[in-house]
Amino acid sequence: MATNPKIPQIPKQKYPDDHAKLYLVKKSRFPWGIVALGVVAAILIAIVLYLPRMPRVTPAPAAAQVPAQPTNAQVQLTNLTMTPAPTGGAFYLQGMIHNAGLTAITGLRVRATFDNTAGQALATQSSVVKGVSGSSGTQIEDFTQAPIQPNQSRPFRAYFDHYPAGWNHQIPQLSVTEVTATTPHS
Repeated sequence: MATNPKIPQIPKQKYPDDHAKLYLVKKSRFPWGIVALGVVAAILIAIVLYLPRMPRVTPAPAAAQVPAQPTNAQVQLTNLTMTPAPTGGAFYLQGMIHNAGLTAITGLRVRATFDNTAGQALATQSSVVKGVSGSSGTQIEDFTQAPIQPNQSRPFRAYFDHYPAGWNHQIPQLSVTEVTATTPHS
């Protein structure tokens, strides 16, 4: 076995700290950061300009421009009577209607509440009110054809197609649910 007692020599480096050198990348003189900010700002401005806008709110008309609206207090129902209809459990409710408002009534809807013998509400039913005309009181006319003028009274009729079982057969409680009217004439 042959051994070489001589230790190999490592050549000396030219620069002992060669591995610690930093190489700097040349910087460009063009301002890319400023250009990027400008592009982002332009995109944001375009988005804001092209987004849909809310419609402009127009002011509500002044009180002098709003016509008087009909109310339930405008209608007064009196002299109520009931008449059985020729069919089944239907009946007519007749009476007088008085227009206490400032507009001509062109339509009216009422709700009847039927009570039992203990006075508790059993059911409600809605009906359109029609005017009654003619000498015999049998001709029915729509209020749109012949409106009830302010401070005028007229006979009316409302048709109810059935009454609930257990009803006390008293005149049901009426409440006005809908009133339509024309604008007053000057």
